[in-house]
Amino acid sequence: MDNLKTRILGMKTEERDQLASSAGTTRGLLNQIAFGGKQIELGLADCFVALLPGLTLDGIPLTERARRQAKVRASAKRRRPAVAEAEQGV
Repeated sequence: MDNLKTRILGMKTEERDQLASSAGTTRGLLNQIAFGGKQIELGLADCFVALLPGLTLDGIPLTERARRQAKVRASAKRRRPAVAEAEQGV
């Protein structure tokens, strides 16, 4: 399974610095995720998903609040097509 920890551990220091800078965080936080079991909020997780092709939220250590937010988001996305069809009379 592709996850953030294995991605970070597979990067050179320069690559970690570049990822951290692009995500608006620090290499120290990346190290905490990789070595210390650090959990992150949904906004930062979204940055990592956007920056690392193939990575999904399932592969990121989210805080409890972020997991709940992601669940609500996924549920809302599933409901949206049904709501649009109902509004169109389909």
